[in-house]
Amino acid sequence: MRRIITAALLSAMLSLTAQAAGEKASGNNVVYRWVDENGSVHYSPTKPWGVKFESVNTNYSARQREMIEESNKAKETHDRLMNKEQQKNDEEKAYKEKQERLQLCIDTTFDKMSYQKRRIEDDSVKQKLDCEYTFSRAKQKSKYDECILKIESERIEKVSQLEQSINQCIDADTPKKMIQEVMEKHREHEEMKNAQASGQQK
Repeated sequence: MRRIITAALLSAMLSLTAQAAGEKASGNNVVYRWVDENGSVHYSPTKPWGVKFESVNTNYSARQREMIEESNKAKETHDRLMNKEQQKNDEEKAYKEKQERLQLCIDTTFDKMSYQKRRIEDDSVKQKLDCEYTFSRAKQKSKYDECILKIESERIEKVSQLEQSINQCIDADTPKKMIQEVMEKHREHEEMKNAQASGQQK
């Protein structure tokens, strides 16, 4: 009975030893693969630090490892293409959003300018009439001309300052192409409004 127990214990010990050896051997058949910032592929029997890595079982045949490598490269290429496509979509979305904001600013500013220009023109006409009443064009021509010149100069300056307000819509990063597209769309919109107004008057 004692011999049977000893044999059983010996068999169990041998089994555990073989299992440990197998695990150790298996561990030796694993290397770690990673790609550096330059795109170069590296392998190491020890885990790298501070980078994203994957385990590679070297028990695979050379052809299997080649196929795995090709698959990994294909995946990396696909991921890069997807990232580029996503980046392109994000850039197009950002461009469109900025263009819409610029269009709204341009349209709103021109509407305000149109209203304010009419007020400037109306005030100028009234002031010129005051010149006529204050100074007789026939008797005090020099003073009348001076009065008209002053009012006209003020009108031009006010209109010029008003037109500068459009620059508030445009920053240094606004592409020229975007400005041209927005202004072209604004002109088309204005032409359509004028055509509709002319049609209603008829």
